[in-house]
Amino acid sequence: MNPQKILFIYRKPNKGNFSIEKVYNSIFNGMKIFPGNSFTIKKKTLKKNYDFTAFLFSFISSLFSKKYIVHITGGCNYMVLAFPFKNRVLTIHDLFHFKKNKNIKGYIYDVLYYHLPIRFSNEVIVVSDNTKQEMLKHFSIDKNKVTVINNPLVIASKDITYREREFKKTSPIKIIQIGDKPLKNYRRLIEATKDLNVYYNFVHANDIIIKKLIKDNGIQERAAVHKGITDKELYNLYDKSDVLFFASEAEGFGLPIIEAQAFGLQVITSNRSPMDVVGKDAILIDPMDVNAIKSGFLSLYDDSLIKENSNKAKQNIMIYELENIVTTYINFYNSCA
Repeated sequence: MNPQKILFIYRKPNKGNFSIEKVYNSIFNGMKIFPGNSFTIKKKTLKKNYDFTAFLFSFISSLFSKKYIVHITGGCNYMVLAFPFKNRVLTIHDLFHFKKNKNIKGYIYDVLYYHLPIRFSNEVIVVSDNTKQEMLKHFSIDKNKVTVINNPLVIASKDITYREREFKKTSPIKIIQIGDKPLKNYRRLIEATKDLNVYYNFVHANDIIIKKLIKDNGIQERAAVHKGITDKELYNLYDKSDVLFFASEAEGFGLPIIEAQAFGLQVITSNRSPMDVVGKDAILIDPMDVNAIKSGFLSLYDDSLIKENSNKAKQNIMIYELENIVTTYINFYNSCA
């Protein structure tokens, strides 16, 4: 008989980090109303980044409870170890920190967030085939233990205003760029486009660096920085913008790509996995090449290319519809018995 309980474990909410929560809250709510769902679904949110109190409480209580599925949704991987004898599922969104950490502190982090959680998980979910291949490369893990499940489009249809974009050299291209980490590539974006007729909307949780770049490049009159915005404000920016620049040096998935496509924006993204898969109908460029980025923006004036991309994007976002992803998760949990 399948376990009748699923417990979602969420990391502590931190300013500027909300993508994991958006994804799994949508899946959580979708499962609750899914026809024929036999699971009782609950969730627990940690109060600290390293919540040892929650860890200890979970460890002790799990010793005296019946077997159920516990799903660590990401960002608190060490909590896998807090549920002995349970059916443990771990989502790994990317391996950025694993590949980055080199010192003693980094080694300890890798042990607690990657090596031990992966070893003691019954199943591991990754959000792209690229992350799966990296896991198989860096860890001794059975490939059958790793399942790829796409992130869903989490914006409700009532909040989406779709319109196709037209690009004329006489009108500024309104760009939206999301994310303040250096790998989000906003420096090269500015270098490549500051001489073009563009207007920038930067969505950054930490606005110190981007404000300095704006001033240093003399684009104050053509740029706005949006800090701590709500979902509704983000959707409004999508609606007002023409193109999403999401040519990161690396990503775990790239949720803004399909969000922007749902609003009818053109997308310029990296020719690197998984972005070239998630945004296979977008304008793909080498994220390290300033000239390539500039050429990507100039290609927006090709009307036939824009029309073709728009038609393909409509088909692409259907793959990531929430109902389809929830169905995949229900089937996955049923297989975890």
